[in-house]
Amino acid sequence: MIVVWVLVAVLFIAFMILTHELGHYFAAKAVGIKVEQFSIGFGPEIVGWDRGETRYSIKWFLAGGSVRILGMDPDKEVPEEDVPRSYYSAAYWKRAVVILAGSMVHVLIAMLLFFLFFWPIGYPVLTGRIGEVQKEVEFTDGDVVEGPAYKAGLHDGDLITAVDGVEVHDWSELSSELTSRPGEEVTLDVTRDEKDFKMELRLLDIDGRGYLGIAVDTGDTFTEKSNPVKAVWQSIKTTGEVTVLLIKGIGKLFSLSTLKMIIGIEPRTADGPVSVVGAAQLTFHAAGEDFSIFIFVIAQLFLFLALFNLIPLPPFDGGHLIVIIIEKTSGRTIDLRKLMPLAWGVIIVLSLIAMRLAILDIFNPISNPFAP
Repeated sequence: MIVVWVLVAVLFIAFMILTHELGHYFAAKAVGIKVEQFSIGFGPEIVGWDRGETRYSIKWFLAGGSVRILGMDPDKEVPEEDVPRSYYSAAYWKRAVVILAGSMVHVLIAMLLFFLFFWPIGYPVLTGRIGEVQKEVEFTDGDVVEGPAYKAGLHDGDLITAVDGVEVHDWSELSSELTSRPGEEVTLDVTRDEKDFKMELRLLDIDGRGYLGIAVDTGDTFTEKSNPVKAVWQSIKTTGEVTVLLIKGIGKLFSLSTLKMIIGIEPRTADGPVSVVGAAQLTFHAAGEDFSIFIFVIAQLFLFLALFNLIPLPPFDGGHLIVIIIEKTSGRTIDLRKLMPLAWGVIIVLSLIAMRLAILDIFNPISNPFAP
């Protein structure tokens, strides 16, 4: 199984690298910057051909691809006749477009996958069925009171279908109706063992939100499909929401708690970092759970790589973008050769972290987050 995880991880990363490089390639072509070479894979050529000003090739190690844009290698001299078409002779906005294009391709792929998630595949929606009734509820100040649901006689497995006559079809709608009624007395329509009845109770007021004291039954779901127009908006909204969460997650990569986890001082947690092997494991778990969840996880991985590449350090795209911003605002040209020690330092540190995480994912993997 470990061999399969590693193989899937390599293939998936290869595809992500290839699509990222295609973004740089098409952007450079579009703004008139010369692309010297585009290859599928790495290493010696299997076959290659020249078309126009670009060398195209397929190489032996099919793990991604690469694009060579004229003028981006500080150690390679640009022929005088090609200087006007080189990267550093282009306008700042053109250089920014080329740099951002790789990540933008991954963002667009993520948005497409989210669109497919909402339509036509459909997405799992939690019903309003109760998974657990809380006997006691603790307030933020430490006070403990009897749970309203428990006091009223609600049971595990009950399905709440309406709040004060307002029908609720899933957990999201139920939660919205309950939280908007802090401290109020409400009437619930409940289904238990195929019998319908009403129940009156008073919600708690916790920090200005109505609270019933129940937990959702995470195993009770149905599949819902949005229409194509709504799915477009949902994919855009979800991309934004996931982006915010991923930015926070990337920030945690450089925290002391994460360092302790990587070293082994503290145990791994479900929200901790993983290697490409761990990402493959997560993808396998998602595929075994539900195809829609699999699509959602893949979209998150594309979005993560897009954001990770925008970290403002060399050799990431974000590092090149910072150089563009500094040169534009200061009017000075930055010698990229002076940044090479920093770039190599970043590569070495991240490589060590990646290898350590891969070892952890093989011998001490994070438990399946989709397991009941």
